[in-house]
Amino acid sequence: MLIPSLAAFGPLELTGAIATWPPVSFVLGLVAAATVVAIRANTSGRAEHAPRLIGGRRSAVRRRYAGEHIALAGAGFAVSLVFVLEFIFRGYIWDGSGASWWRVAAPLVVALVGVVAALVLVRTRGSGAPERPVSPPVRRSWVSFSSPMTLAALTVAALALAGTTVAAGLASSPDDAGDWLWLVIPIPNAGDVDPVRVVFYGWVYGVPALVGLVLLVVAAWRALDRNAARSFLRPETVAIERAARRRTAGGIVWLTTGACLLALAAAWRLVGNAGSTTMLMIDGPGTSTSYDVAWRYAELASLARAAAPIVEIVALCLLLVVGGSLVPRADHASATAAASPGPGSSGTDIGYAR
Repeated sequence: MLIPSLAAFGPLELTGAIATWPPVSFVLGLVAAATVVAIRANTSGRAEHAPRLIGGRRSAVRRRYAGEHIALAGAGFAVSLVFVLEFIFRGYIWDGSGASWWRVAAPLVVALVGVVAALVLVRTRGSGAPERPVSPPVRRSWVSFSSPMTLAALTVAALALAGTTVAAGLASSPDDAGDWLWLVIPIPNAGDVDPVRVVFYGWVYGVPALVGLVLLVVAAWRALDRNAARSFLRPETVAIERAARRRTAGGIVWLTTGACLLALAAAWRLVGNAGSTTMLMIDGPGTSTSYDVAWRYAELASLARAAAPIVEIVALCLLLVVGGSLVPRADHASATAAASPGPGSSGTDIGYAR
């Protein structure tokens, strides 16, 4: 059920229900992303005095990096759009039979397609022999154009999703069809009453999510490595190419992080459903009996349910920033950022709007 009957809510409950509704998360993430992109665009446009490339050199640099930036931008928008469309499909179109296992895996799969597309473009249109070798050659690795903080954020998001998936899978139980999507909660003060069985983030959801997570992380690592290893075109294009590669690496990392967080939020919503079950009512002839429902991790499940909308907003903001900031634009903006970094900025920033 998407939103319970409005008659069952007071003003505060109704406000809380709307605030945790996934489309509201999308709108808030869109507003936050638009603000970030506007600030970055304004910051990058302050200095127009940086050296520019002209003629064929500028066109060659643009052609080399435009494809991968477009692929990553499109993937950022696509993952966000799939989030909304999946919610509409599951809530208004799908009949609800069986487990919607794609609910958690969908963001990971769409992001995987985007990262693989960017990797293919890096290996084809974005690579090749240099027009004039750059010397001395510098050995670069997959971390060369990424900020340690962004890589740490990706690591935390991926580990949180993997840890949640494994823990929930171990706590789940199979239903009558053999699908591991139930959480069995015993009734401690009534041994003769059957346990409560609620839909849970079991292995039927977790296995596709783990497979998608592993494939996405491997593809992101390979794309970062290939992005760093390719040769520069000419000595005079090194500065602008470094900025373009930071944008590519940033897009890969934030796209992967956003997809992991969006999948994590979906997993936490499923886990949180179990934490909301606290009482069982059994109606009999002329009477009804209530039983307390106790689950040892109910408090953690409730926290996960409360945190899921916040994680969704952060994830959607990251994904939409990737989409908005990697839209093709004039190359001199990247050269400006490479030649004139702002005060306090590091040399390995994500470089979206720079």
